[in-house]
Formats: sequence, structure tokens, C-alpha cells
Amino acid sequence: MINKPVWHSFSLVHIKKVEIFGFKSFGFTNTTVQFETGLVSISGPNGSGKSNILDAIIFALGENKPKIMRVDKLRSLIHDIEGNRRGTKMARVSLHFDNSDRKIPVDSNSVVITREMDEGGENVYYLNQKQTNRNQILDLLEVANASLNQLNAVQQGTVTRISEFTAEEKRTVIEDLIGLAYFDEKKSESIKQLEDADRRLEVALARMDEIKKRIDELEAERNQKLRHEFINFELGRLHAISASNKMKAIQTEKLSKERSMHVLVSESKKMDEERAGFKKQISELESQKSAFMIEVNAYNQAKATIDSELSAAMQVYESANTETMTKTRRIEQINSRLPTIVTDLENLHQARLVIETQTTEQKEIIAKIKEDRSQIYEQIKLIESELSQVYKQQSHAIAQRKEIDNKIQGLNQKLNHAKLEFSKLESEIADSKSKIETNKNRLAEIDSESAKLLTLKSRLESIIENHKATIAELRGRISEHTSKHGKIEHDIDELNFILEKAAKAAAQFDAKIRVVKSIMHEDYTIAHLKEHRAELGIEGLVYEMISWDKEYERAVLAAASDWIKSFVVQDFGTLLSLAEVARSKKLPKLKIIPLEAIPKFSLSVPKDSEILGVLSNFVRCDAKYAPLLTFLFGNVLLVKNQDAGLRLSKAGYKTVTIDGEFFEAKATAVVIDINSKISKVTKIISMSTSVEGLHQSISLLKKYILKKRTVIKKVDGIIQNYRERLSISETGLANTDISYSDLKLKISSIEKTKSQLETRVSQLDRNIEKLTLDCSKEESLIASLEERITLMQENYADGENNRIASELNRLNERRSELMGKQSTIVNELREKESQLATLSAQEIGEKTKMQNLREEQSSLNHEKHDIETRLNQIAKDKDIANENLVKLREKEQNLIATSGTSISKLTEFDTTLSSLNEKERQITREINSLERQSDTLSRDIRDIVENEVKIQKVLEKYGYQEITETFEVDSMLSSLESEMNSLTSKLNATAPQTFVEVSTGYRSMSDRKNELEEERNAIVRFIEEIDKDKRQTFLEAFDKVDKEIRDAFHTMTGGEAWLELQNEDDIFNSGISYLIQFPSKPKRESTSISGGEKTLAAIVFVLALQKLKPSAFYLFDEVDAHLDAPNSEKLAKIIEQRSAGSQFIMVSLKDSVVQKAKLIYGVFPKNGVSHVVTYKDKRIPSITS
Repeated sequence: MINKPVWHSFSLVHIKKVEIFGFKSFGFTNTTVQFETGLVSISGPNGSGKSNILDAIIFALGENKPKIMRVDKLRSLIHDIEGNRRGTKMARVSLHFDNSDRKIPVDSNSVVITREMDEGGENVYYLNQKQTNRNQILDLLEVANASLNQLNAVQQGTVTRISEFTAEEKRTVIEDLIGLAYFDEKKSESIKQLEDADRRLEVALARMDEIKKRIDELEAERNQKLRHEFINFELGRLHAISASNKMKAIQTEKLSKERSMHVLVSESKKMDEERAGFKKQISELESQKSAFMIEVNAYNQAKATIDSELSAAMQVYESANTETMTKTRRIEQINSRLPTIVTDLENLHQARLVIETQTTEQKEIIAKIKEDRSQIYEQIKLIESELSQVYKQQSHAIAQRKEIDNKIQGLNQKLNHAKLEFSKLESEIADSKSKIETNKNRLAEIDSESAKLLTLKSRLESIIENHKATIAELRGRISEHTSKHGKIEHDIDELNFILEKAAKAAAQFDAKIRVVKSIMHEDYTIAHLKEHRAELGIEGLVYEMISWDKEYERAVLAAASDWIKSFVVQDFGTLLSLAEVARSKKLPKLKIIPLEAIPKFSLSVPKDSEILGVLSNFVRCDAKYAPLLTFLFGNVLLVKNQDAGLRLSKAGYKTVTIDGEFFEAKATAVVIDINSKISKVTKIISMSTSVEGLHQSISLLKKYILKKRTVIKKVDGIIQNYRERLSISETGLANTDISYSDLKLKISSIEKTKSQLETRVSQLDRNIEKLTLDCSKEESLIASLEERITLMQENYADGENNRIASELNRLNERRSELMGKQSTIVNELREKESQLATLSAQEIGEKTKMQNLREEQSSLNHEKHDIETRLNQIAKDKDIANENLVKLREKEQNLIATSGTSISKLTEFDTTLSSLNEKERQITREINSLERQSDTLSRDIRDIVENEVKIQKVLEKYGYQEITETFEVDSMLSSLESEMNSLTSKLNATAPQTFVEVSTGYRSMSDRKNELEEERNAIVRFIEEIDKDKRQTFLEAFDKVDKEIRDAFHTMTGGEAWLELQNEDDIFNSGISYLIQFPSKPKRESTSISGGEKTLAAIVFVLALQKLKPSAFYLFDEVDAHLDAPNSEKLAKIIEQRSAGSQFIMVSLKDSVVQKAKLIYGVFPKNGVSHVVTYKDKRIPSITS
């Protein structure tokens, strides 16, 4: 969680007094202005110098911008800087703060800040009469929430500037007040860390990608090598199995073929005997048939003619039948479709009538709506015309009101001027009376003084001697204690410097430890497992078990890297148990080193003058853990410099320099930046050992400094006492010397002085008479002005404005009502026009459907007519063909009847011959087949014998005499042989060994990549937390300012004002709208309202912002100048309420402010110099004492 900036609460510290000397319009005499808590009012005519009091306060508080104090350069702040006054010219302002509650971190109830500036522009600051510097003053005031800013020192132009703020500037001022820059700085730092993490992760991923590609290549090459060896063995076995398969097959085939040969020979002999018998029977029957055929030839010729004629007649008849059936089915289809078309046409006609009716109705409605729309337009136009007239009346009334206000303001200024003149006259009268009394007293004193002078001379001589002795003694003591004071101060400064550095270092270490531990979770993992180290078999952590000299620390930490936070166990069994415990408890990843798995190793060190030795020789541990040093540092050379490290790295050695620059072997990885090489957790190990001691030292230093301060305070008291005594003695000596020197002069001038005093008393009496007369005239003028102001205020009424506001409200309501109706009518018109367009589209669709149906109906009627005509013609053709068939069949029956016997006999001959011929042909085919089979079998048997010999040789080639295993291997052999040929051309014999080595390195890099990803994710979560807290802080401040604006604006005007975020999804890239709604007026942006309204809105905004970050005091310079009397009264009331918690010093000419002020000052010019008077009541001023 981010520590958010804290809004300051109200402090009781306040300004008690300001002393002004030589500043702007205040002359080279001390002018003192006393202040109280609450509201203090300062008034005066233009040019009187009333605002210069606020400028003096700002000057004392350390402001260095001339424009803020309304001059072109700082030197111009000195009174009459270009005048002819003799002597030193300087400006000095002393500001007295009440510090009873110790908000200002100074151990005093009163804090005095003084700033002096000489005519050369050089500035000197004092804090309680001790010289200091500006930065210390600003720091003290910041702690007390009493420093300057644009919200607690609101000058004449500030309100105007704030009223013109853009939406973005309004957001920015709130951000600055609540210190959102704190979040941006934190986020910027985190983003830099994220970018660094991304770069390191990108490098790791790129390296892993390269290695992964190489691993994939090596894995493929290793697999190829292993596959090649397997295929080579498998091919030999499969070739032997294939040969055995062939041997068994051909042996079985040979036996089968020999048996078949015997069967074929016996069957062939039997069939030859049957074929001879059939041939004899066929020869005898053919002789008998030849004799009979001569008799039946005549019959055959007649029969063939009749058959031909019958076939032609039947074809004609069948064709006519087929066509008749087809045409009949088509007529049925047409007859069923035509009524449907008629029905569809009728339905479409009815639908079209409905659509036409609806279209007519819609057109009538649209015409009515358009007519209503025109009427609404006319009414709106009339309303807008009336609004224009009322706005003109309003402008006239506002101008008239402004003119009256200006007149009243002019009379108020005259009244205030008259009151100031009256106060000035009373002050001068009192001053004259005081001077008369003083002069008379002085005359009496002179009379007695003359008698005392002679007695005084002898006494003065004695006093001078005493003073000289005292001064010599005091100066010696002061010198001694000043020397002691300086030594103690020097000691304190040195101790403070050491304390500051130590505190910063401790804070940095603590912060780094917290951040890294929160990211890595190491503290939780180690703490959890170390609680159970005995039962888990943990020997310890690496960094607990080893040590080194300080000069080798960076080299050791760089080489060890993350291994330094590993657990150490004795064997692999303990390692596996510990890993299982971590996995079951879902602990973050940890590294474990089993001692028994560490091989014995001794690095051969090359001869090189730059080599200091093997790094393990510079690290110490218990003898039983010696293998640990070999594992971590036994293969790393410690060298003197970077060049030597790089050179030996290229030679194949891992190297590290004294400064912690680490080089991998063959220079495959070089880490020059030690801070990125050493893990953050490792840094904690080196830092945390000294942080506790550092905190203890800081505590001792603070106690020692406190003791020194107590001593120096006592010395200061002694020195101050001596200096006061010395000052008294020196002053006494100087006064005595002066008195002694002037003694004779005084005696001679007494009479002359007495005469001058009597003359002065007479002049003062006459001056009092004149001033009394002038005072009466001013009093009469004040009464007259007050009467005129009261009369003008009573005669002016707000009735016309109220009437105009009421009329505007009525017209705006009527206009809104008509605009609503207009919107409804327009929407309805659009809807009806859309419906009309839909109906038109439907009507066109119905017309198109009717046209298509009519065309289809006409086409079907024509087709039906053509089919019916064709059917009539077909019926006639069928009748003719049927008559012809009847005649031919009668003729055929007669011929059959006369020749039936001959046909029967001939059929018998043909049947018998056909049967015998078929049998003879069948037997011949079978004999031929048997002979071909016999020849084939003979050749096959010879081939089988030859193959038996060849296969036996193949078996012997692959080391087999006989093999019992048999299965189909030909396809497998083909595939394996093809694969074997492909592998042989790209075989890498060393691939298996190289693959194991590279894979081991890749797993280490993968572990590092996971660590980097976790680090990056932690930073991302941290940035998200920053953004969340920043947004929450801003929205809380926004809501507070918005509430204060609403309350203050409603209190002052009765209206409404509020803030709106222009884009809540992206609040820091959008602005803030400041919306204003005065009573009976529409809401508008604060930048779009009139001048007076802008001023009022800006003041409300300032008051709301002040609530966000309250200050101990506020300086207001005529912020109410552009407000009318009612709003000034309301502003004064709010400031009066606020003054219960803060001090308000306000320059104003408004009576409302004066009436509510606890203390009232008037400023008037005299002879080019500003003078200040105070009001004892709300009306009559008097001269300050």
C-alpha cells in the first residue's frame, strides 16, 4: 500500500504583529500593525498603501518574485529608492508569530522572522534575532503549514486568473494541492525498474530462444542417430524373416502344385473319351436334319414377312398410347393449377385494396402531423421573439442596477476617505496636545536640570572608571565562552552531518530490504523452513556458512549470485524430502545444494601476473563444508582488472574482478554492472548485517547531540547574560561620555531651549484650534454621505429584476414544453413516413405478383388447348393402327395352323443338336484348360526349386540357418530402407552427448527467466497499486472540493454549483467542468458567465480549495471588489465563519467586511508616506499610540 500525502489540519499558529521599516510606501520609521486571530480588515483610499501591508507580510515570508509584490524588481521595494535621502536606504519587515502550540518547530512561544534588504538588493534573514537563511525559514513555515501559496495569499489579479482557469488547470490545481506528484515520482521510478526488468527478461528470452532452437536441432540429430542404429539392426532381422517367409511359402506352393499335376492328368484322359462319343451322335443327327430342312424352307419365308409387318404395327400403336398418357397427365396438372391461380389473384386484389386504403389514411395523418409541426414552429418562433425582448429588458435592468451600484460604491469610497480624514485630524489634535504637554513638562525639567548638572559631573567621572573596568572583565569572559560555544557548535554540526548521512543510509537500506523481500518472498520461505531445519536435515544457508574479507566482498557476491541464498543439505535423499515439503506447502522456488553430490575438482591456474588466484581460496568456511567452496568458487579465477578478466574468459576460464565484474567462460556472458549481477536478495544479506548497528549508532548520536545542545543552551544563556551586562556597561559608558562632553553645552543652552519651548507651545495651541474646526467639517460631511447612501439604497428595489426573472422562467418553461411537443411530432412524422414507404413497397410487390400470375394463367390455357388438339389426332392414329394389327394377326394364325407339324419336328432336331454341341464344346474347353494348367504347374515347380536355393543363401547371409518367426515384412522393409538412406546423408555422430550438455544449460536459464518474470510481475502489481491509490486520493479530494463548492455557492446565492469530471474513465487526461446555475437561470460553464458572476464563482472555488488544504492564515487583497452588496455580505459571512479556525487578513472597501471584522485598520497617505490608524469601533477611527 502506498503512503498517501496527508491533508494538513488547522493550526493555531497565527500572525501577532508586523513591523515595517522602509518598505514601499512606508517610510524610514517603524510602523507596527498588531493582529489578532479571526478576521482583520484593512481599508483605505486608492493609492494609500493598504495592499502594501500584505506585500510586506509576503516579503517577510521569503517571496522573491517582484511581480507578486507588484514591482518590476526587488530593489524597488525600498521606500523612495530613487530619492535624495541621506544615509543608508533599506527595507526591513519583521513578522511575529504566536507559537504557543509549537507548530513551528522552535522552542519559543513567539517566533519572529525578519527580512532585511539593502539598496544593492542583498537579503538577510533573522530567526528570533539570529541570522539564518531563506531555506531554513521556508522549511520551518512548511512544517507549520504557514508557507505561502496561491490559495492563502490571494491578490488582486488572482481571482481574475482563477476565473479563467481551463478544465485542465482546475484539475491540475487540485492535483498540486494534494501532492499527486508523489505518486507520479513513485510510478516513474517503478516504470524505470519495469523497463530494466523487461530489458533483462527480453535478453534472457532471446538467449533462451537461440538455445531452444539449438536444443531442437540437437534433439532431432540425436534422434536421427539413435534411429539409424535401430533401423540398421531391424533391417537385418526383417530381411531374415522375409527370406524365411518366402522359403515356407514356396515349399507349400511346390507341394500343392505337384498334387494338382497328378489330378489334372487323370481328368484329361477321362474327358477325351467322353468327347469322342458326343462327336459321333452329332454327326448322325445333322444328316437327318438336312433332309428335313428342304421341306420347311417355304414356310419360313412366309412367316418372316408377317412378323415384320406385325412389329411395325405394334410400334405405332405403343407410341400412340405413351403420348396419350403423357398429354393426359399434363392436362390434369394444368386443370389443378388454374383454380389456384384464380384464387391467388382474388386474394392479391383484396390485399391491394387494403394497402391502398391504409396508404390513403397514412397520407392524411402525415398531412395533419405536418400541419401540427408548422403550428409548433410558429409558436416556438413567437416564444423566442418574446424571450429576446425580455433579455433586452434584463440587460437594461442590469445596466441600471450597475449604475446605481457604481454610484453607491463612489459614495462609500468618499465616505471611507472622509472617515480616514476625520481620524487623521483627531490623531493630529491628540498629537498636538501631547506635544504641548511634553513641552511644558520639559520646561519644568530644564529648571531642575540646571541645578543637577554640576553635581552630575563628579559622579560621571567615577562612573566612567567603573564602566571601563567592568567592560574589560566582561569581554574576557565573553571571549572565553564564545570560543567554547563555537567548539560545541562545530561538534554538533559534524554530528548532525554524520547523523543525517546515517539516517539516509538506514532509510535506504530499510526501503531496499522491504521492496526486495516483498518481491522475492525470500524472507517467508527461509523463515518457514529454518524453523524446522533439524527435522528437514538443513545444514544451513550458504551465506550463513561462508565468510570473506571486505576487499573481496563484491567479487564473492558477483560470482555466487543467487546461489548465496541456497539451502545446504548432506545428500540427495534430504534434497528430495526438502523439495517435497516446499512443494506440498506451495512455497516459492528455492535452491538446494547436496554436499555429497559435489565432485572433487581442482582448477589448473594458468601463469599470469594479473591472476590473484582461485576465488575459493579467498572464502572461508568450516572444514566439513569445504566442498561448498569448490562448488561455488572452485572454477572462478579472481583477477585484478577488467582486461585480464575478458582475456582469460576468452581462453575458457570463468573470471571475476576485485570490483565484481563477472565473465563467463568463452565470454558467452559478461556482466559489467555489479548492481544487476548481484541479486537483490544477496544485497540484503550484505546490507542487513550492518543496518541494526547503524540504527543503534543513530540512537546514540541523537542522545549525544541532545546532550551537546543542552550544554550549548547553557553556554548561550551565560554569553547572553554577559553580553547584556556588557551592552549595559558600554551603553552606560557611552552615555556617560556623551553626558560629560555635553555637560557644559547643556548648561549654556538651557535658557535658549526654554525660550524655544515657550514659542512652540504657543504655535501648537493655535494649530489645535484650526484642526478642531476642520474636524467639525469632516464630521458633517460623513453624516451627509451616510444619509445619501441610505436614501439611494432604500429607493432602489429589485421588483423589476424579479418580474423579468419570473417572465424568463415562464417563457423558458413554455419553450421547453413546445420543444418537447415538437420532438414528439417529428418522431411521429418520421414513423408515419416510414410506414407509408413500407405500404408503397408492399403495393408494388402485390402488383408484381398479380402480373406474374396472369401471365402464368394465359400460358397454361394456350398449352391446354394445344394438348387437347394433339390428343384428338392421336386417338384417330390409334384406331387405324389397331385395325391393321387385327388383320395381320388373323393372317399369322392361318399360316401357323397350316405348318404347325413341320415346326415342331424342326424344333426337336435343333434342340437335340444344340444340346450335343454344347456338351462337346464344354468338354473341349475343359480339356484345353487342364492342358494349360499342367504346363503352368510344370514351369512353376522348376522356378520354386531354383528359389529355394537362393533363399537359403540369404538366410545364411544374415546369420540364420532356419527361422521360426514369420509375418509380413515387405512394407516395413521398404519404409525402413528409404528412411535409412535419408538418415545416412545427414547423420551427426556427436549429437547425443551435445544434446545433454546444452539441455542442462537451458534448464538453468529457464529458472532465471522465471525469476525475472516474477520480478516483473511484482513491479507491475506495484504500479497498479500506485495508480489505484492515486485515483482514490484524487477522487476523495475532488468529492471534498465539490461538496464545499455546493455548500458555499448555495449559501451565497441560493443557486447551485458543482464540479463534473469530463471523462471519469481517464480522469488524469481530462478536465473538470465547473458548472454554475444561478436562481431562475440555466446552468452554464463558469467561463461562460458574466464578469461579476465569474468573480463570485472563482471566489467560491478558492474557498473550496482552501478547505482542501487549510492554512494557518489567509491574505485577501480586495477579492470582493467586483461583487455587489448582497454577495459581498454573504462572502463576509462565510469568511467570518472560516475565521473561527484560521486567521484572515483582508484588504477590502466593503462595509460588510468591516462590520464583521474583529480588528479594523485604516491606511492613509501623508507626505508620500503611508500611515495606519485603528478603529476602536465600527465607525469612528482614532490615532494609534
